[in-house]
Amino acid sequence: MSADSQVRVKVYQLDKDTNWTDRGTGFCTLEDCQGIPHLSVVAENGASQLLLDCVVQKGEVYQLQECRILVLQCASNSANQLDAPGWPAVDIATLIVWTEPSGEDMALSFQEQEGCQSILNQIHEFDRLLKEHTLDQSKQPVGIELPAPSMGNLDEVERTIIECNKTVALRDQLVLFITHESYLDQLRDLHETCEELEAVEELHTIYSIIRHILLLNDSSIFECIIRDDNIIGVAGMLEYDPLSPVKPGTYRDFLRYQSHFEEIVPFEDPEIEDRIHQSFRLQYLKDVVLAQMIDEGMLSAINAGLFYNHAQIANYIHHTPAFADKLFGIIRRHENPKKMHGVVQFVRQYFAMTKNFPVAYRLGLFRSLSQHGLFAVFEYTLHQGDRALRVVGADMLMSMLDQDRMLVRSYMLDQQSQAHKEPTLLELIIQGLQGDECPEIQHTCREAMRILLDTVGPPFESMDMSTDLMAGTMAEKETDDFLGMFYDTQAERLLAPLLRLTPADVAQLSAGGAATAMLHFLCDLLATMVRHHGQRAKKLVLASGVIKGVILLFDSKHSHLKLSALRFVRVCVGVHDDVYAKYLSGHGVFGLACNLLANTLPRDNLVTSACRELFVFVADHRQTSLLPHILGAHTKALERAPEVREYMQNAYNRHLLSIEESKNGGAATPTVSTSRRSAVSINMLVGRESSVIGHAGLPAGATGGWGSAVTDEIEDAYLESIDDAGDPTHPSYISPIEKR
Repeated sequence: MSADSQVRVKVYQLDKDTNWTDRGTGFCTLEDCQGIPHLSVVAENGASQLLLDCVVQKGEVYQLQECRILVLQCASNSANQLDAPGWPAVDIATLIVWTEPSGEDMALSFQEQEGCQSILNQIHEFDRLLKEHTLDQSKQPVGIELPAPSMGNLDEVERTIIECNKTVALRDQLVLFITHESYLDQLRDLHETCEELEAVEELHTIYSIIRHILLLNDSSIFECIIRDDNIIGVAGMLEYDPLSPVKPGTYRDFLRYQSHFEEIVPFEDPEIEDRIHQSFRLQYLKDVVLAQMIDEGMLSAINAGLFYNHAQIANYIHHTPAFADKLFGIIRRHENPKKMHGVVQFVRQYFAMTKNFPVAYRLGLFRSLSQHGLFAVFEYTLHQGDRALRVVGADMLMSMLDQDRMLVRSYMLDQQSQAHKEPTLLELIIQGLQGDECPEIQHTCREAMRILLDTVGPPFESMDMSTDLMAGTMAEKETDDFLGMFYDTQAERLLAPLLRLTPADVAQLSAGGAATAMLHFLCDLLATMVRHHGQRAKKLVLASGVIKGVILLFDSKHSHLKLSALRFVRVCVGVHDDVYAKYLSGHGVFGLACNLLANTLPRDNLVTSACRELFVFVADHRQTSLLPHILGAHTKALERAPEVREYMQNAYNRHLLSIEESKNGGAATPTVSTSRRSAVSINMLVGRESSVIGHAGLPAGATGGWGSAVTDEIEDAYLESIDDAGDPTHPSYISPIEKR
C-alpha cells in the first residue's frame, strides 16, 4: 500500500506516571490477517520499523475523541474572543483511545479527520460482525455454568472460578455467565444470610470468591459491580478479608450515608449523572476497598473505566455552553459563598479528572472553559481570606500554566487593557508571592511568576502536527507583548522588596523567614530576566536602582542570600555588555565580591567557589574592560586570595602580549621568563604600557573607578624577578651547574 493511501498518525502510550508518551509518527493501516484485524503503524522514516502492531480486540471500546484545534490570536484580540470571525475554533475528531489486553492505554492522534473516521469505521464494522456472531452463539447454552451459591457449595464455586481463570476461553465464558445470569445478586443474598447467622467462615469464603471474580480483570465485571443494585452488596463482601478485616459496615456506610452528590448546576443528561456516580465508585474501590489486593491488570481495568467515564463527562461540559455559563455565572454574580465555593471545588475536580487526557484534547477543554469565565474562578480564590480556598486557587492556576501559559498571558494582556476596580490576575499573583501569610501560596505564586516570565520553554505542548509552526509564531508575539506590558506596569511592583531594602532589614533577616525566601527568589528571577529579556531588563536594572538592594545582600549573614547576589552579578557579567560592567563597577560590586572572597577564605564552600568562578570568568572573557579595573582598584583585597590574583594577573599579561603581537604583525616580541609569573614582554617595560592600556579602552593616566596600576605592578614584578634570579638564597635560584 502506498504512503498516499495510508493515514498519518502519532502513537501515544500512557506510562506508569499517567503521562502520554509519544512513540513516534507513522502511517496507520487496518489489515485482515486470516480473519483477525490488525491495527499497524509503520514509522514514516523507515518502512521496516513498526511503531504499533496490535489485534483489534472484541468488546474493547475504541473511543473517538474530539481535539479542539484553535487558531490563536494576537495580543490585540481578547482572550475571551477566540471564536471571533477570522479566528475560528474547530472541533475535529482526531483521537482514538483504547486499552490493550496487557493493560496498556494507547492513543492514536490522526493528522486528518477523514483518516481517523475511516479507521474507526473499519473497526466498528469488525465489531458489528463480531456482535452478530456473538448473538448467534448466545442463543446456545453457555459453556461454563457456576452452581447456585449456597453455604454448602462455596468451596466448589471458588475452585471453579480459579480453574476458569487459567485460560482465556474459559475466562471469557465465565465473565459472560456472571454478567448475564445475575450471579452477583445471588452472592449478595447469600452474604446477607451469612451475616445474619454470623457464619464467619462462609463470609471469608464469599470474600475469596468475589476477590477471584475481580481478578478476572474484565471491564464488564467492573461495570456490573458499580451498578446501583450491586455496589453496596459487593462492598459488604469485601469487608470480610481474613488477613485485614475491617469493621462490618464500614464501606457500606460510607457509600450509603457519608458520600453525597451535590449539583452546583444541574446536569440535564441522566447518563452523565450515572457516569459521575460510576466514576466515584470506581475511584473508591481503587483507593480504599481494593487497595490491598489490586494488581497491575486490575488497576488497568479500573483506569480504563475511569478514563472512559471522564471523557464522557468532559465532552458533555465541552459541548454544553449553557452549563459552563451557568456555572461561572455564579462567580460573576457573586452569589452566596457556599455556591461559589462549590464552583471552585467543581473546577478543581475537573482539572484532576482531565489530567490524564492527551495534551491537545486538554488544551481544547481549557480554552473552551476560558471563554465562559474560567479565570474568574482563579481571581475569586486568590482574593479570598479563606486560606484553604487560596491554596486551591493557586494550585489550579499552576495546572493551567503548566498546560497553556500562552492562554494565561493572553488573558492578562486583555485584562490590563481594560479598566478594573478589582486587582488583575497578575497583580493578585504578585500580592500572593509578596504578602500572603501562607508559605505554600507564596511558593506557588513564585513558581507561577517564574513560568509567566519564562521565554525559553514552549508556551504549550501540542499533539497536533499541522498548526505547530503557526501557533509558535503567534506565541512569540504574544510573549513579547506580555513582557512589554509586564515591564511597563508591574516589574517595579514585583521588585519592591528589593527596592525598599535597608541595612537594618538585612540584619533582621532570619534563615527560614518569608522575607529571606522572597529576596532569594527576586534575585534569582532578576538574574533570569537579565539573561533572557535583553533591553527591557537592562532598562529596568539601570533605571530602578535595584542594584542597591542586591549590594546589601553581600552583608547578609545567610550564605544563600550572598550566593543569590553573586549569581545576579555573574549573569550581568556573562551577557558581555559593557553597560552592565560599568554600572556594576560604579557601584563597587566587584570590591564587595573581592572582600567576600577574602573574608570567607580559607574555608572552601559554595561562596568561595562562586567568587572564584566569577573572577576566573572575568580573567578568561572580560580582559579588556573588567580585568584591569579589578586588578587596579581592588588589588589589596585580592592579596588575601593570592591564587586568584595571580590567575587574573597572568591572564591580563597574556592579553597584553596578544595586543603586542597584533601590533607587530603577528610576531611576538622578546620576553623574559619570571619565576612563578607568566612571561613579560620587554616592550611593556619600555614605555608602551600607556598605549596598550589606551588600546584596551582605558583612559591614559586614569585612576580610581576604571583606572589601572597594572603596568607598575608588571614592572615591579620584572625587576623583582631579576633580583630574585641572582640571589642564591631565593627558592627560584638556579646554579650554573644545574643549568648545564
